[in-house]
Formats: sequence, C-alpha cells, structure tokens
Amino acid sequence: MQYIILNNGVKMPQLGFGVFQIPKEETEKCVLDAVKVGYRNSVILQNL
Repeated sequence: MQYIILNNGVKMPQLGFGVFQIPKEETEKCVLDAVKVGYRNSVILQNL
C-alpha cells in the first residue's frame, strides 16, 4: 500500500474505502468489515 506523509508527519494510506452505490442493507456489513481490517477514518454522507 502507498502512503502520503502529511505536514504534521502522520503517515496516511492513499487507498480509501467507499460505500457509494452499495445498497443500504449491505452498507453496515461493509463498514464493519473495513473496521475489522484496519480502517479508522470515515466520512459518512447521507442522501436524503
């Protein structure tokens, strides 16, 4: 995996995990799976 070093020295992965266009009934499982494998940052938007 490739990383970017931020101005404050933090190493951030370039690879992201998105749930755009994943059916609502599958989204929770996908997010939980991402947390299990190490993802710790999330941006959650809701289409109303």
